[in-house]
Amino acid sequence: MDGSAGLPRVIDLDEAAKLLAMSREGVAALVAAGYLPVAAPGASEFALGDVKALHARMSDDHVTYDVIVDDPDRVDPQALLDALDGRSDEMARRAFDIFQTVFPEAGGWSMNEQARFIDQSRRRFEAILAVTAHGEAVDLASELEQVGAAAAWSRSSLPQLLVVLRISRDLVVQTAVEVAEERGRHWGLALSLLLTRVLPAMDRLTDAVAQGYWEAVVGREEESRQRYESVVEHATDGVYELDLDGCVQYANSALALVLGRRLSELHGARVTDIFTPVDGAGRLEALLSDSTRRLDLSIERPDGVRRELAVFTYPRVLGERIVGFQGIVRDVSAETEIESQKNEFLALITHDLRQPLTAVLGLGVTLEGYASELPVDRLERMGTSIRQQAERMARLADDLDAASRIEAQALMVNLRPTSLRRTVEDALGTIDDATDVRIEVAPEIVVQADPRRLEQVVANLVENAIVHGARPVVVRADTCGDDVIEVTVDDDGRGVDADIRPTLFTRMRTRGDRDGTRGGGLGLVVVRGLVEAMGGRVWYTERVGGGASFHLTLSTPRVFADRRERHD
Repeated sequence: MDGSAGLPRVIDLDEAAKLLAMSREGVAALVAAGYLPVAAPGASEFALGDVKALHARMSDDHVTYDVIVDDPDRVDPQALLDALDGRSDEMARRAFDIFQTVFPEAGGWSMNEQARFIDQSRRRFEAILAVTAHGEAVDLASELEQVGAAAAWSRSSLPQLLVVLRISRDLVVQTAVEVAEERGRHWGLALSLLLTRVLPAMDRLTDAVAQGYWEAVVGREEESRQRYESVVEHATDGVYELDLDGCVQYANSALALVLGRRLSELHGARVTDIFTPVDGAGRLEALLSDSTRRLDLSIERPDGVRRELAVFTYPRVLGERIVGFQGIVRDVSAETEIESQKNEFLALITHDLRQPLTAVLGLGVTLEGYASELPVDRLERMGTSIRQQAERMARLADDLDAASRIEAQALMVNLRPTSLRRTVEDALGTIDDATDVRIEVAPEIVVQADPRRLEQVVANLVENAIVHGARPVVVRADTCGDDVIEVTVDDDGRGVDADIRPTLFTRMRTRGDRDGTRGGGLGLVVVRGLVEAMGGRVWYTERVGGGASFHLTLSTPRVFADRRERHD
């Protein structure tokens, strides 16, 4: 067709195909590959000069003429494919050079990494040519999808993968045109037929790889989501999500358990309705904060139980916009109680130490200033008091050492035949005021025990009776058959409250003083640990008519002798 005056002549797609001896699809492939420009964007017309220039490059003598193939059957596209296959190594190296220009970081690769990229490119070109040769007859979709999936699972970049595929596609087309130009005009039809196969084959390859990649990504995200949901659902900490209005959109079962509510009650409820702080609801505004923080709350559950909670809150962000709030709720009641007990324990131990230290210090000052003026009997009494206070401090140190060894299960005892009455008397000698303590233990009773540890047990029980009970205190022993001795320490106090009895011999639990204060909370723990280490047991009963009775059992030496004989 003729152009307007002053403008180059343009021809349509059919005329261009005829001039180049190609099919319409082949010409369209050259356009898509960038080898033949169109006359105008979006048009299907071409400048005659551009078509003749391409035609000249494909001819033997570089002159413009109409390509007429007398026998198209003589032109075999497989010959062109074979020629391309022989240039796979060259295309692979060119592919790496082009890849470096797009991704400059590839220039810093090691020689092994470069060689691996080139080898993979060569095998990719061979696969492309194999797919092109077989056309629709071969279906490699599943294999190519696996390639894409493998790239996704190895965290490879999809843009890089697609760039590599585009580089491969363009190099195949470009090399095919170069080979056709080198071989002469009779290869034009072969090029046309080849391009109608290469481009659809590359499109199939790219689509299959991309599909496999995204299916793997979706599968990986679904697996991650399921794993996340499983972790959240089985977490011991409560997890929740709130909308911007503070209404619960999600809550796991652990949160319902911590708050003492049913899970169905939480969904859709306002956060101010499910958390009921003891010190008022004003602090709950922090749960809707746009910053990450920790909030410590004391709440009272619907069942009246008070719990100490640590709530870690986070804003939920989509892009740059806050779309809700989420948090983790941890029940720290046990840790808080332990910390409180530890602080109280240290304060009480300090108090128990301060009393004998104060007494020793006062007596020492008196001796220092007035020793020459004091009568002998007064000096003897002061010496006795200093000894008793020192023994009291030593017993407290022994209790601390025994408690730590019991906790670590490292307590050692030296069992041997021991006079029970003598041990009780020695124990009373370490107590500051042991008046009104009666001993009802026959002199002939002998038990298998560690004398020092048994003395520690009796001293703790008697002092416990004096401090928390009321005088008189009685220590007695009874024979239970021929093998077991039961030792009982009675007092005339008000006994032990029913709610304390189940945990009486556990750590940090005491009977409670008559004035409502607490004792050191260590003696009964040590008593239980030492008695059990010596093969006995300890328990509490309430006396008929009021008062408390603490019992412990110890074996006689005969039991141990019988055991030794059976062992031998």
